[in-house]
Amino acid sequence: MAAAVSAGLSSCGKFLEESSQDEIRPTSASDYRELIAGEIYAKANDDMPHEYLDVLTDDCDDLLTNARLGSDTRGSGFGYYTWQQSPEEQIAEVRNNDKSWGFYYHHILVANMVLYDIDRMKGTEQEKHLVKAEAYAIRGYAYFMLVNLYGEPYDPKTADTALGVPLNNLVGAENAKFTRESVAEIYRTITDDLNSSLDHFKASGTSNSIWRWNENAVNLLLARTYLYMHKWNDAIKSINNLLAVKADLWSLDEKAESSQADQYFICSQNPEIIFSYSYYYITYFAPGAKGGFPASENLRNTYEPGDLRCEGNNGQYIRLQGSTLFGNKKRHLHYKGGYSSDTGVHGYALRTAEAYLIRAEALAHTPEYADAVEDLNNLRSKRFSPEAYSPLSAGTQQEVIEAVRAERRREMCFEQLRWFDLRRWGRPSITHYYTPDINDTPQKYILEENDPAYTLPVPKAVLEMEPELQNIQRPVRNPA
Repeated sequence: MAAAVSAGLSSCGKFLEESSQDEIRPTSASDYRELIAGEIYAKANDDMPHEYLDVLTDDCDDLLTNARLGSDTRGSGFGYYTWQQSPEEQIAEVRNNDKSWGFYYHHILVANMVLYDIDRMKGTEQEKHLVKAEAYAIRGYAYFMLVNLYGEPYDPKTADTALGVPLNNLVGAENAKFTRESVAEIYRTITDDLNSSLDHFKASGTSNSIWRWNENAVNLLLARTYLYMHKWNDAIKSINNLLAVKADLWSLDEKAESSQADQYFICSQNPEIIFSYSYYYITYFAPGAKGGFPASENLRNTYEPGDLRCEGNNGQYIRLQGSTLFGNKKRHLHYKGGYSSDTGVHGYALRTAEAYLIRAEALAHTPEYADAVEDLNNLRSKRFSPEAYSPLSAGTQQEVIEAVRAERRREMCFEQLRWFDLRRWGRPSITHYYTPDINDTPQKYILEENDPAYTLPVPKAVLEMEPELQNIQRPVRNPA
């Protein structure tokens, strides 16, 4: 198999070969569910390959201080924070290894093998449908992440020619060359996989578990994909299907008055969680660090007084520590392996709050744009103290669109979606300041509007193995 899609693969490729006495070959649908648990969920919950995603955005600032004794964590993130031509390069001339490419192509290979083999396995039809449903969801999500990391941004006018990522339909270590498909083709693959997943979930007749891909989670991801494609009515339909089953929102005011007052927002008591997944790194966001990339003043200034998501020292999403803002709702996961006894869940979650925001954004682009405000107010009423809350009113269509975007930024901060949103909302210019040393003048770096650096390059380790793979041409980035 070509390096483009083989980087990061493990011994799971041997499952389709003749098994040895020391290997256990799956023989049933149950075995394949265990394989998925070990190769997909367990490994994802041990690691998060793209911890740099929020560092790329306007939600982070530079911090360097003598007031703390911790380490300066900024060096490894410098290339991403300043949008360098090769962002894997650290400031100390050491290379990070961007593992996201291999991580997600590994998921695709596992899904391919499962789908190829499952009908020959023992088990009931319902059990096989469940395995297929998860495999299609895993593969769809992998392509979604890959194309939004390494493919050009989706634009309906250019998607048929824009550079996407390679498609891998193989099930073993075959010697094949892969080329990038168009962005449109990758998105077609994603929607096909997610719709197939929904069909198989329905046929399986199983309930939803937040610990594995499930029907509600797939509906949310499908709606997110349609939103990126500007297929507004399809996004609304998927969200309606989801919210008809699960529409919970957690009132931050009620939380503050309950026994969960000191519990982190992402926890087992949160009724919004649809799918709990992955380990959350605090490398760049640790409040005790001498240097890091805390929440930006720009982000903080978008919150209104009385918004409990960012309210001084008690903010549920962003919390002041001294004079510095730190992301709070996910900062809890210090426990290696992604599960914390303090929270009962993993570090990231698909949540119903995003469902309301997706539907609001889709509605905002239709003649019924005023209806989007109802979804915004439904969410906002759960985020403010009662005395501070006041509902929004619909203005012009553009004003509603801007209100949805602002609310999405506030609600989804530090959930690794802001970079993708900026890519699809016109790729605005961003300015970051970086202070090399405590006595130095901060250096200014500018990501230009529509900058090619809104797309990440193929990781160097992959290009070293397959140099013919077409790469994104990013500019050299020096201080302004």
